[in-house]
Amino acid sequence: MSVFPARRTTVAEYLVRRGLPADWRFGSPLGRVAADIYRRTYRHEPGKAFRFINGRFRRVMAYQPAEAHVLAEAWDRYGRTAEIRAARPVHVPAPRLVSGDAMRWTPTNTPVRSHP
Repeated sequence: MSVFPARRTTVAEYLVRRGLPADWRFGSPLGRVAADIYRRTYRHEPGKAFRFINGRFRRVMAYQPAEAHVLAEAWDRYGRTAEIRAARPVHVPAPRLVSGDAMRWTPTNTPVRSHP
């Protein structure tokens, strides 16, 4: 029997186990999905742990080994929605033509902004 309790797993540590970098840009949204699944399953907030991130200790959501199913379910759920979002065409607005003619400028009564 171990003197120390089992180590909690954070989303960043889970990502490293999946072969992704700990600072993967979709890690935060994945963590929100995991926390939502945890809240719906257990009806309270997930546990927290301190981790050294970007030069300081921060409190992050952390899951017991018995709660690892939450991270796996979040991975599956977030992965499906990411594929759907990637498949959906993105609307890019047409560029607006802006006249560079200073002689057509009309003064308004709005406050003057600083010059760029």
